[in-house]
Formats: sequence, C-alpha cells, structure tokens
Amino acid sequence: CIGDVSGKGVPASLFMAVPRSAFRTVSAHESMPNHIVGSINKTIADMNKNNMFVTLFVGVLDLPTGQMLYCNAGHDAPLLVGAGVGELPCDSNIPVGFMPEWEYTLQEAEIYTGTTIFLFTDGLTEAMNVENEEFQMDRINDVAVKALAQQQQEPHQLIALMTEAVHQFVGDAEQSDDLTMMAIQYI
Repeated sequence: CIGDVSGKGVPASLFMAVPRSAFRTVSAHESMPNHIVGSINKTIADMNKNNMFVTLFVGVLDLPTGQMLYCNAGHDAPLLVGAGVGELPCDSNIPVGFMPEWEYTLQEAEIYTGTTIFLFTDGLTEAMNVENEEFQMDRINDVAVKALAQQQQEPHQLIALMTEAVHQFVGDAEQSDDLTMMAIQYI
C-alpha cells in the first residue's frame, strides 16, 4: 500500500492518520484490495468536512504464483521493471474521501520472476528545479530503463538511482512536496 494525502503540514498529517489506521484495521481481515480501498473510502468520506482526499494504491501479491490483485484510487500507476519497463495498467478510480458509495475496481496482473514493482508519490513526478520544471514520468521511465540496462533493478539500487536523478534535477531548488518511493522485487 502506498498513499498520498492532499494538502501539507499538520492538518494533512492528522488527516492521513485516519486512512493509515483504517488500512491496518481492514487489511487484517480483508485481502481483496478493492474492498480495502472501499472501506477506507467510506470511513474517510463519512467524516471528511474539509474536502481533503488521499490517493491510494493497494496490491496483494500471491508469492507462489506471481498473481497480483490491486486497486488504484487516483494514485500514480506503479512501474514494472523486469523484461522491460512499463506502467502497470490502472483504472481511473477517484481518490478516497469524496464519495462514500464509490465502487472501486479490482484489477489483476501477473508479475514475472525478477520484476521490480516501483511505487511512488506525485512528489517524484512533480519535483521542481529552479526553473519550475517538473521531473515528470519521462525522466522516471528513463531512470528505470537505465537501471534495467545496467542490471540495477533490485529495489535498493532502483531507489538509489531514482533518488540521485531527482536530486540532480532539482539542484538547489526548495523541496515543494514530500516524496515517497517503494520498490518490491518478486523473486
């Protein structure tokens, strides 16, 4: 699971505590990602007076088979880095917190041995340099392709390469948003 809350500072941190707690509670007894996301959405939407929202990606990977069930709620699509580099196809569900009765879709993909699933927040795509240019998906893809070509697609290697690339791009510009990356390799 990876998520990103709208807004910044203390109000956003306090708001994010609710979906974090809901995720832990719901996922302890529910394994279907769309049901997990739907439950979190209902919890947040019912108490959301400030119109804040959270983007979420929830996936459940069956380790013996490589089958991954997943649900995306307005979050950036993960990259799959393995035989090649490509985005995991994600339905365009809305972020959680708006409509308590929204039906989130369940998707399924086969993850092949050696593939790294690279998840990130929009703090990566929207990282800005001093010219107010954003890092964007093209640069993320370029770093992932480079990592694969150099056989450096293991999680710690990929995150290190991505971190270095975004720091070089941003330079001396002040950080405009939080940035979270997570990589999981199916072995």
